Amino acid sequence: MRGLTTFLAITGLAFAATAQVRITEAMVNPPGSPDAGREFIEIQSCRPNFSLQGYWLIGIDGDAIYNPGNIHWAIDLSSYSTGANGLLLVRDGSATLLPAPADETTVAAIQFAFTEAGMGNDSYTVALVRGFTGQVGDDIDADDDGVIDNPLWEEAVHAFGWTDGEPTGRQYAEPLNGVNVPESSRVRNDGSIWEPDGIIFFQNGSWIAADIGRASGAGDFGPFQTSNTNRVVSGTLPSQFNREVTPGNLNPGDKPAVEGDVNCDRCVDDADLLQVLFNFGGSDNATDVNGDGIVDDADLLIVLFSFGSGC
Repeated sequence: MRGLTTFLAITGLAFAATAQVRITEAMVNPPGSPDAGREFIEIQSCRPNFSLQGYWLIGIDGDAIYNPGNIHWAIDLSSYSTGANGLLLVRDGSATLLPAPADETTVAAIQFAFTEAGMGNDSYTVALVRGFTGQVGDDIDADDDGVIDNPLWEEAVHAFGWTDGEPTGRQYAEPLNGVNVPESSRVRNDGSIWEPDGIIFFQNGSWIAADIGRASGAGDFGPFQTSNTNRVVSGTLPSQFNREVTPGNLNPGDKPAVEGDVNCDRCVDDADLLQVLFNFGGSDNATDVNGDGIVDDADLLIVLFSFGSGC
């Protein structure tokens, strides 16, 4: 293995840890009322039919009224896998949001998944974690200062969050490997702060958080679109994006999951092969393609048989 390490150093190839699962889209405040039954969180894996054993989605209050750091809701995803396209759509109701999710998408319709009243629309954080050890009502921020002092998970995978303009508002997304939508980018002309209704992440690294409204002619269940004015953009949005909210469908410009894609670039090539060889005999979760707990010949064969896919 020392020879391989030397080779990698010479060629400049390095392997950064890449999460095999991430949040790709969420709507926490749909147009109209009530919110409950029409909210969603979508997550995506790099590889198709990826087991979510040990993964949880959690909502964390950030408003002083509700005790900053309080676990508002928690959803165990262990019994689910992503679909053939790599998507899992978590819903809090069974009525279909438009556009309807792709046939390849796994849909988890869990009544009151985000509590009977829905997600909070004030200062709030949504996080994807592994190995959650807490429960609803636990507090990760004992002194309410916005710093996590009681982590209740083995690994923070991805998150998003924002504050509502109140001085006591807290968000916890950044230390959870996520993004905070800054207040400074959400100031109205009168100086007040608007809060996003939803957020969309794209595979090119960009994201948009925005108010969300009904598309022309839409009803309470969509289709929906992002605002042209109340929005915050990070990076360069894909040219295919046209303000659409697409629950359970690949985001514009994104590619579906690919079997054997170790480094999550949607192309099985030399980089994936080398990462398997570099971690051979270990238990690196990202490189363990078949999920049996060890990186071995079986993983190597999957990458070899899939070589060139998605490229």
